[in-house]
Amino acid sequence: MAVRSTIVYNMKNIKPEDAVQHLVEKHSPARQVLMGLHKRWDQENVEILSRQKPEGKANNRLPHDYRGYIISQVIGYLFGNPISYQYDDRREEIDDKKAIDINKELSDFITLNAMDDLDMENAKMSSITGYAGRLAYYNANNSEDDVKIRLINIPSWECLFVQWRGKITHSLRYMVEKDSNGEKITYAELYDETNVTYFRGNNDNHFVLDPEEVSGAHNFDSMPLILFKNNEEERGDFEKVECLIDAYDKMQSDTVNELETFANAYMFFKNMNIDKEFMEKLRQTGGIQGNGDSEAQFITKQINDTFIRNAKQDLKEDIHKFSHSVDMSDEKFSGGSQSGESRKWKLKSLEDKAGIKIRKMSKAFRYQFKVICSAWDIKKKLGANHLDFYWTFKRSVPIDLIYIADYMNKTKGAHSTKTMLEQIPYIDDVQFELDRMEKEATDLYNGRVHLSKTGAAYGESNEGIQLS
Repeated sequence: MAVRSTIVYNMKNIKPEDAVQHLVEKHSPARQVLMGLHKRWDQENVEILSRQKPEGKANNRLPHDYRGYIISQVIGYLFGNPISYQYDDRREEIDDKKAIDINKELSDFITLNAMDDLDMENAKMSSITGYAGRLAYYNANNSEDDVKIRLINIPSWECLFVQWRGKITHSLRYMVEKDSNGEKITYAELYDETNVTYFRGNNDNHFVLDPEEVSGAHNFDSMPLILFKNNEEERGDFEKVECLIDAYDKMQSDTVNELETFANAYMFFKNMNIDKEFMEKLRQTGGIQGNGDSEAQFITKQINDTFIRNAKQDLKEDIHKFSHSVDMSDEKFSGGSQSGESRKWKLKSLEDKAGIKIRKMSKAFRYQFKVICSAWDIKKKLGANHLDFYWTFKRSVPIDLIYIADYMNKTKGAHSTKTMLEQIPYIDDVQFELDRMEKEATDLYNGRVHLSKTGAAYGESNEGIQLS
């Protein structure tokens, strides 16, 4: 299957407005697929909701939100704890002041962009549709000193990337809206390595330069529209099990239909004259009287409930197995006899899927910091190398504090303090924690005896005993 985000297209010797028209038209089929995936995740246009049955027949249509469950589980597992962003200041050419400036800029960048929410929503979009976009831009206030780099997530159906001879040469963001008369208008932004050009298209996708926008340099050294892939094939997490989910919806709906049919069961009358008046009297009194060999009884349908229950269970297990998700209600996972280690193995399929997401996001993050560092150099001369930034993903699982304390105690001295702190799930910002520890240590020994020093008199101890 071809990827949906990228179109192979030679932009040379083609008018930009014509190229935008061709690209939008080429991406249109993928756009419909991507929007359809998002709608089904949102419980719209799922197959069971459109099922029709003859008039008078029970027709319960019960969608089950397995799509939402699959997405929510992996996003909560991988992004429930915010990604921790750090700067490696060990490079020899970085002095202490510059390292402080870079760390301050990074901290402001994380806070202003609400990176925890931004990353989670971006991952959710790519998990649903297979990929997502992110756009970097300048947010300038009254002075150059107030210029900050901001990020915005772009839905997959509003962005595409142009590739030629194995290299991404351009990227395009486009939004379809309607004016006050209901006419379709498409706004497009075409990016290359240095410039952004704004276009406006009509119902026929005929594009011209947008007179309300100023095209020109985007002031980044690389294209600021960034591609985040869910996997190399750009497929959503529930795409491969949609047929199984639809089959489960049908089976559950039909089960309820059978129950409803039982509630309105048919009656069989033998050697009795039945008319509307008789049936009305039957409904009012709830009883009937027969003569001789007359007979009345309900017609019931024999159902193999064990077969149905096993078929549902098989479908349920297949949905989880082939989507690499975990059924938390399964006793095999949640039973009291299960140990922590055994549960870890039951999470392996979820962990495997999470590992792929981490690799793809890390690749996008590396390019993202390349874009951001170029802007910091242009505006603030920070001199930050995008290769010196790193990030840590922490799984969101129930925390056994006793286990963590025991682990920290037993491995103390085997690793640096920073490495040890990075292993603690509830610490989001390791550098912040180190700064707090340093401040506490300074406050503790300020004006008191430092127990690591010996020999000379340093004042009074905590007990007020003069040392000499």
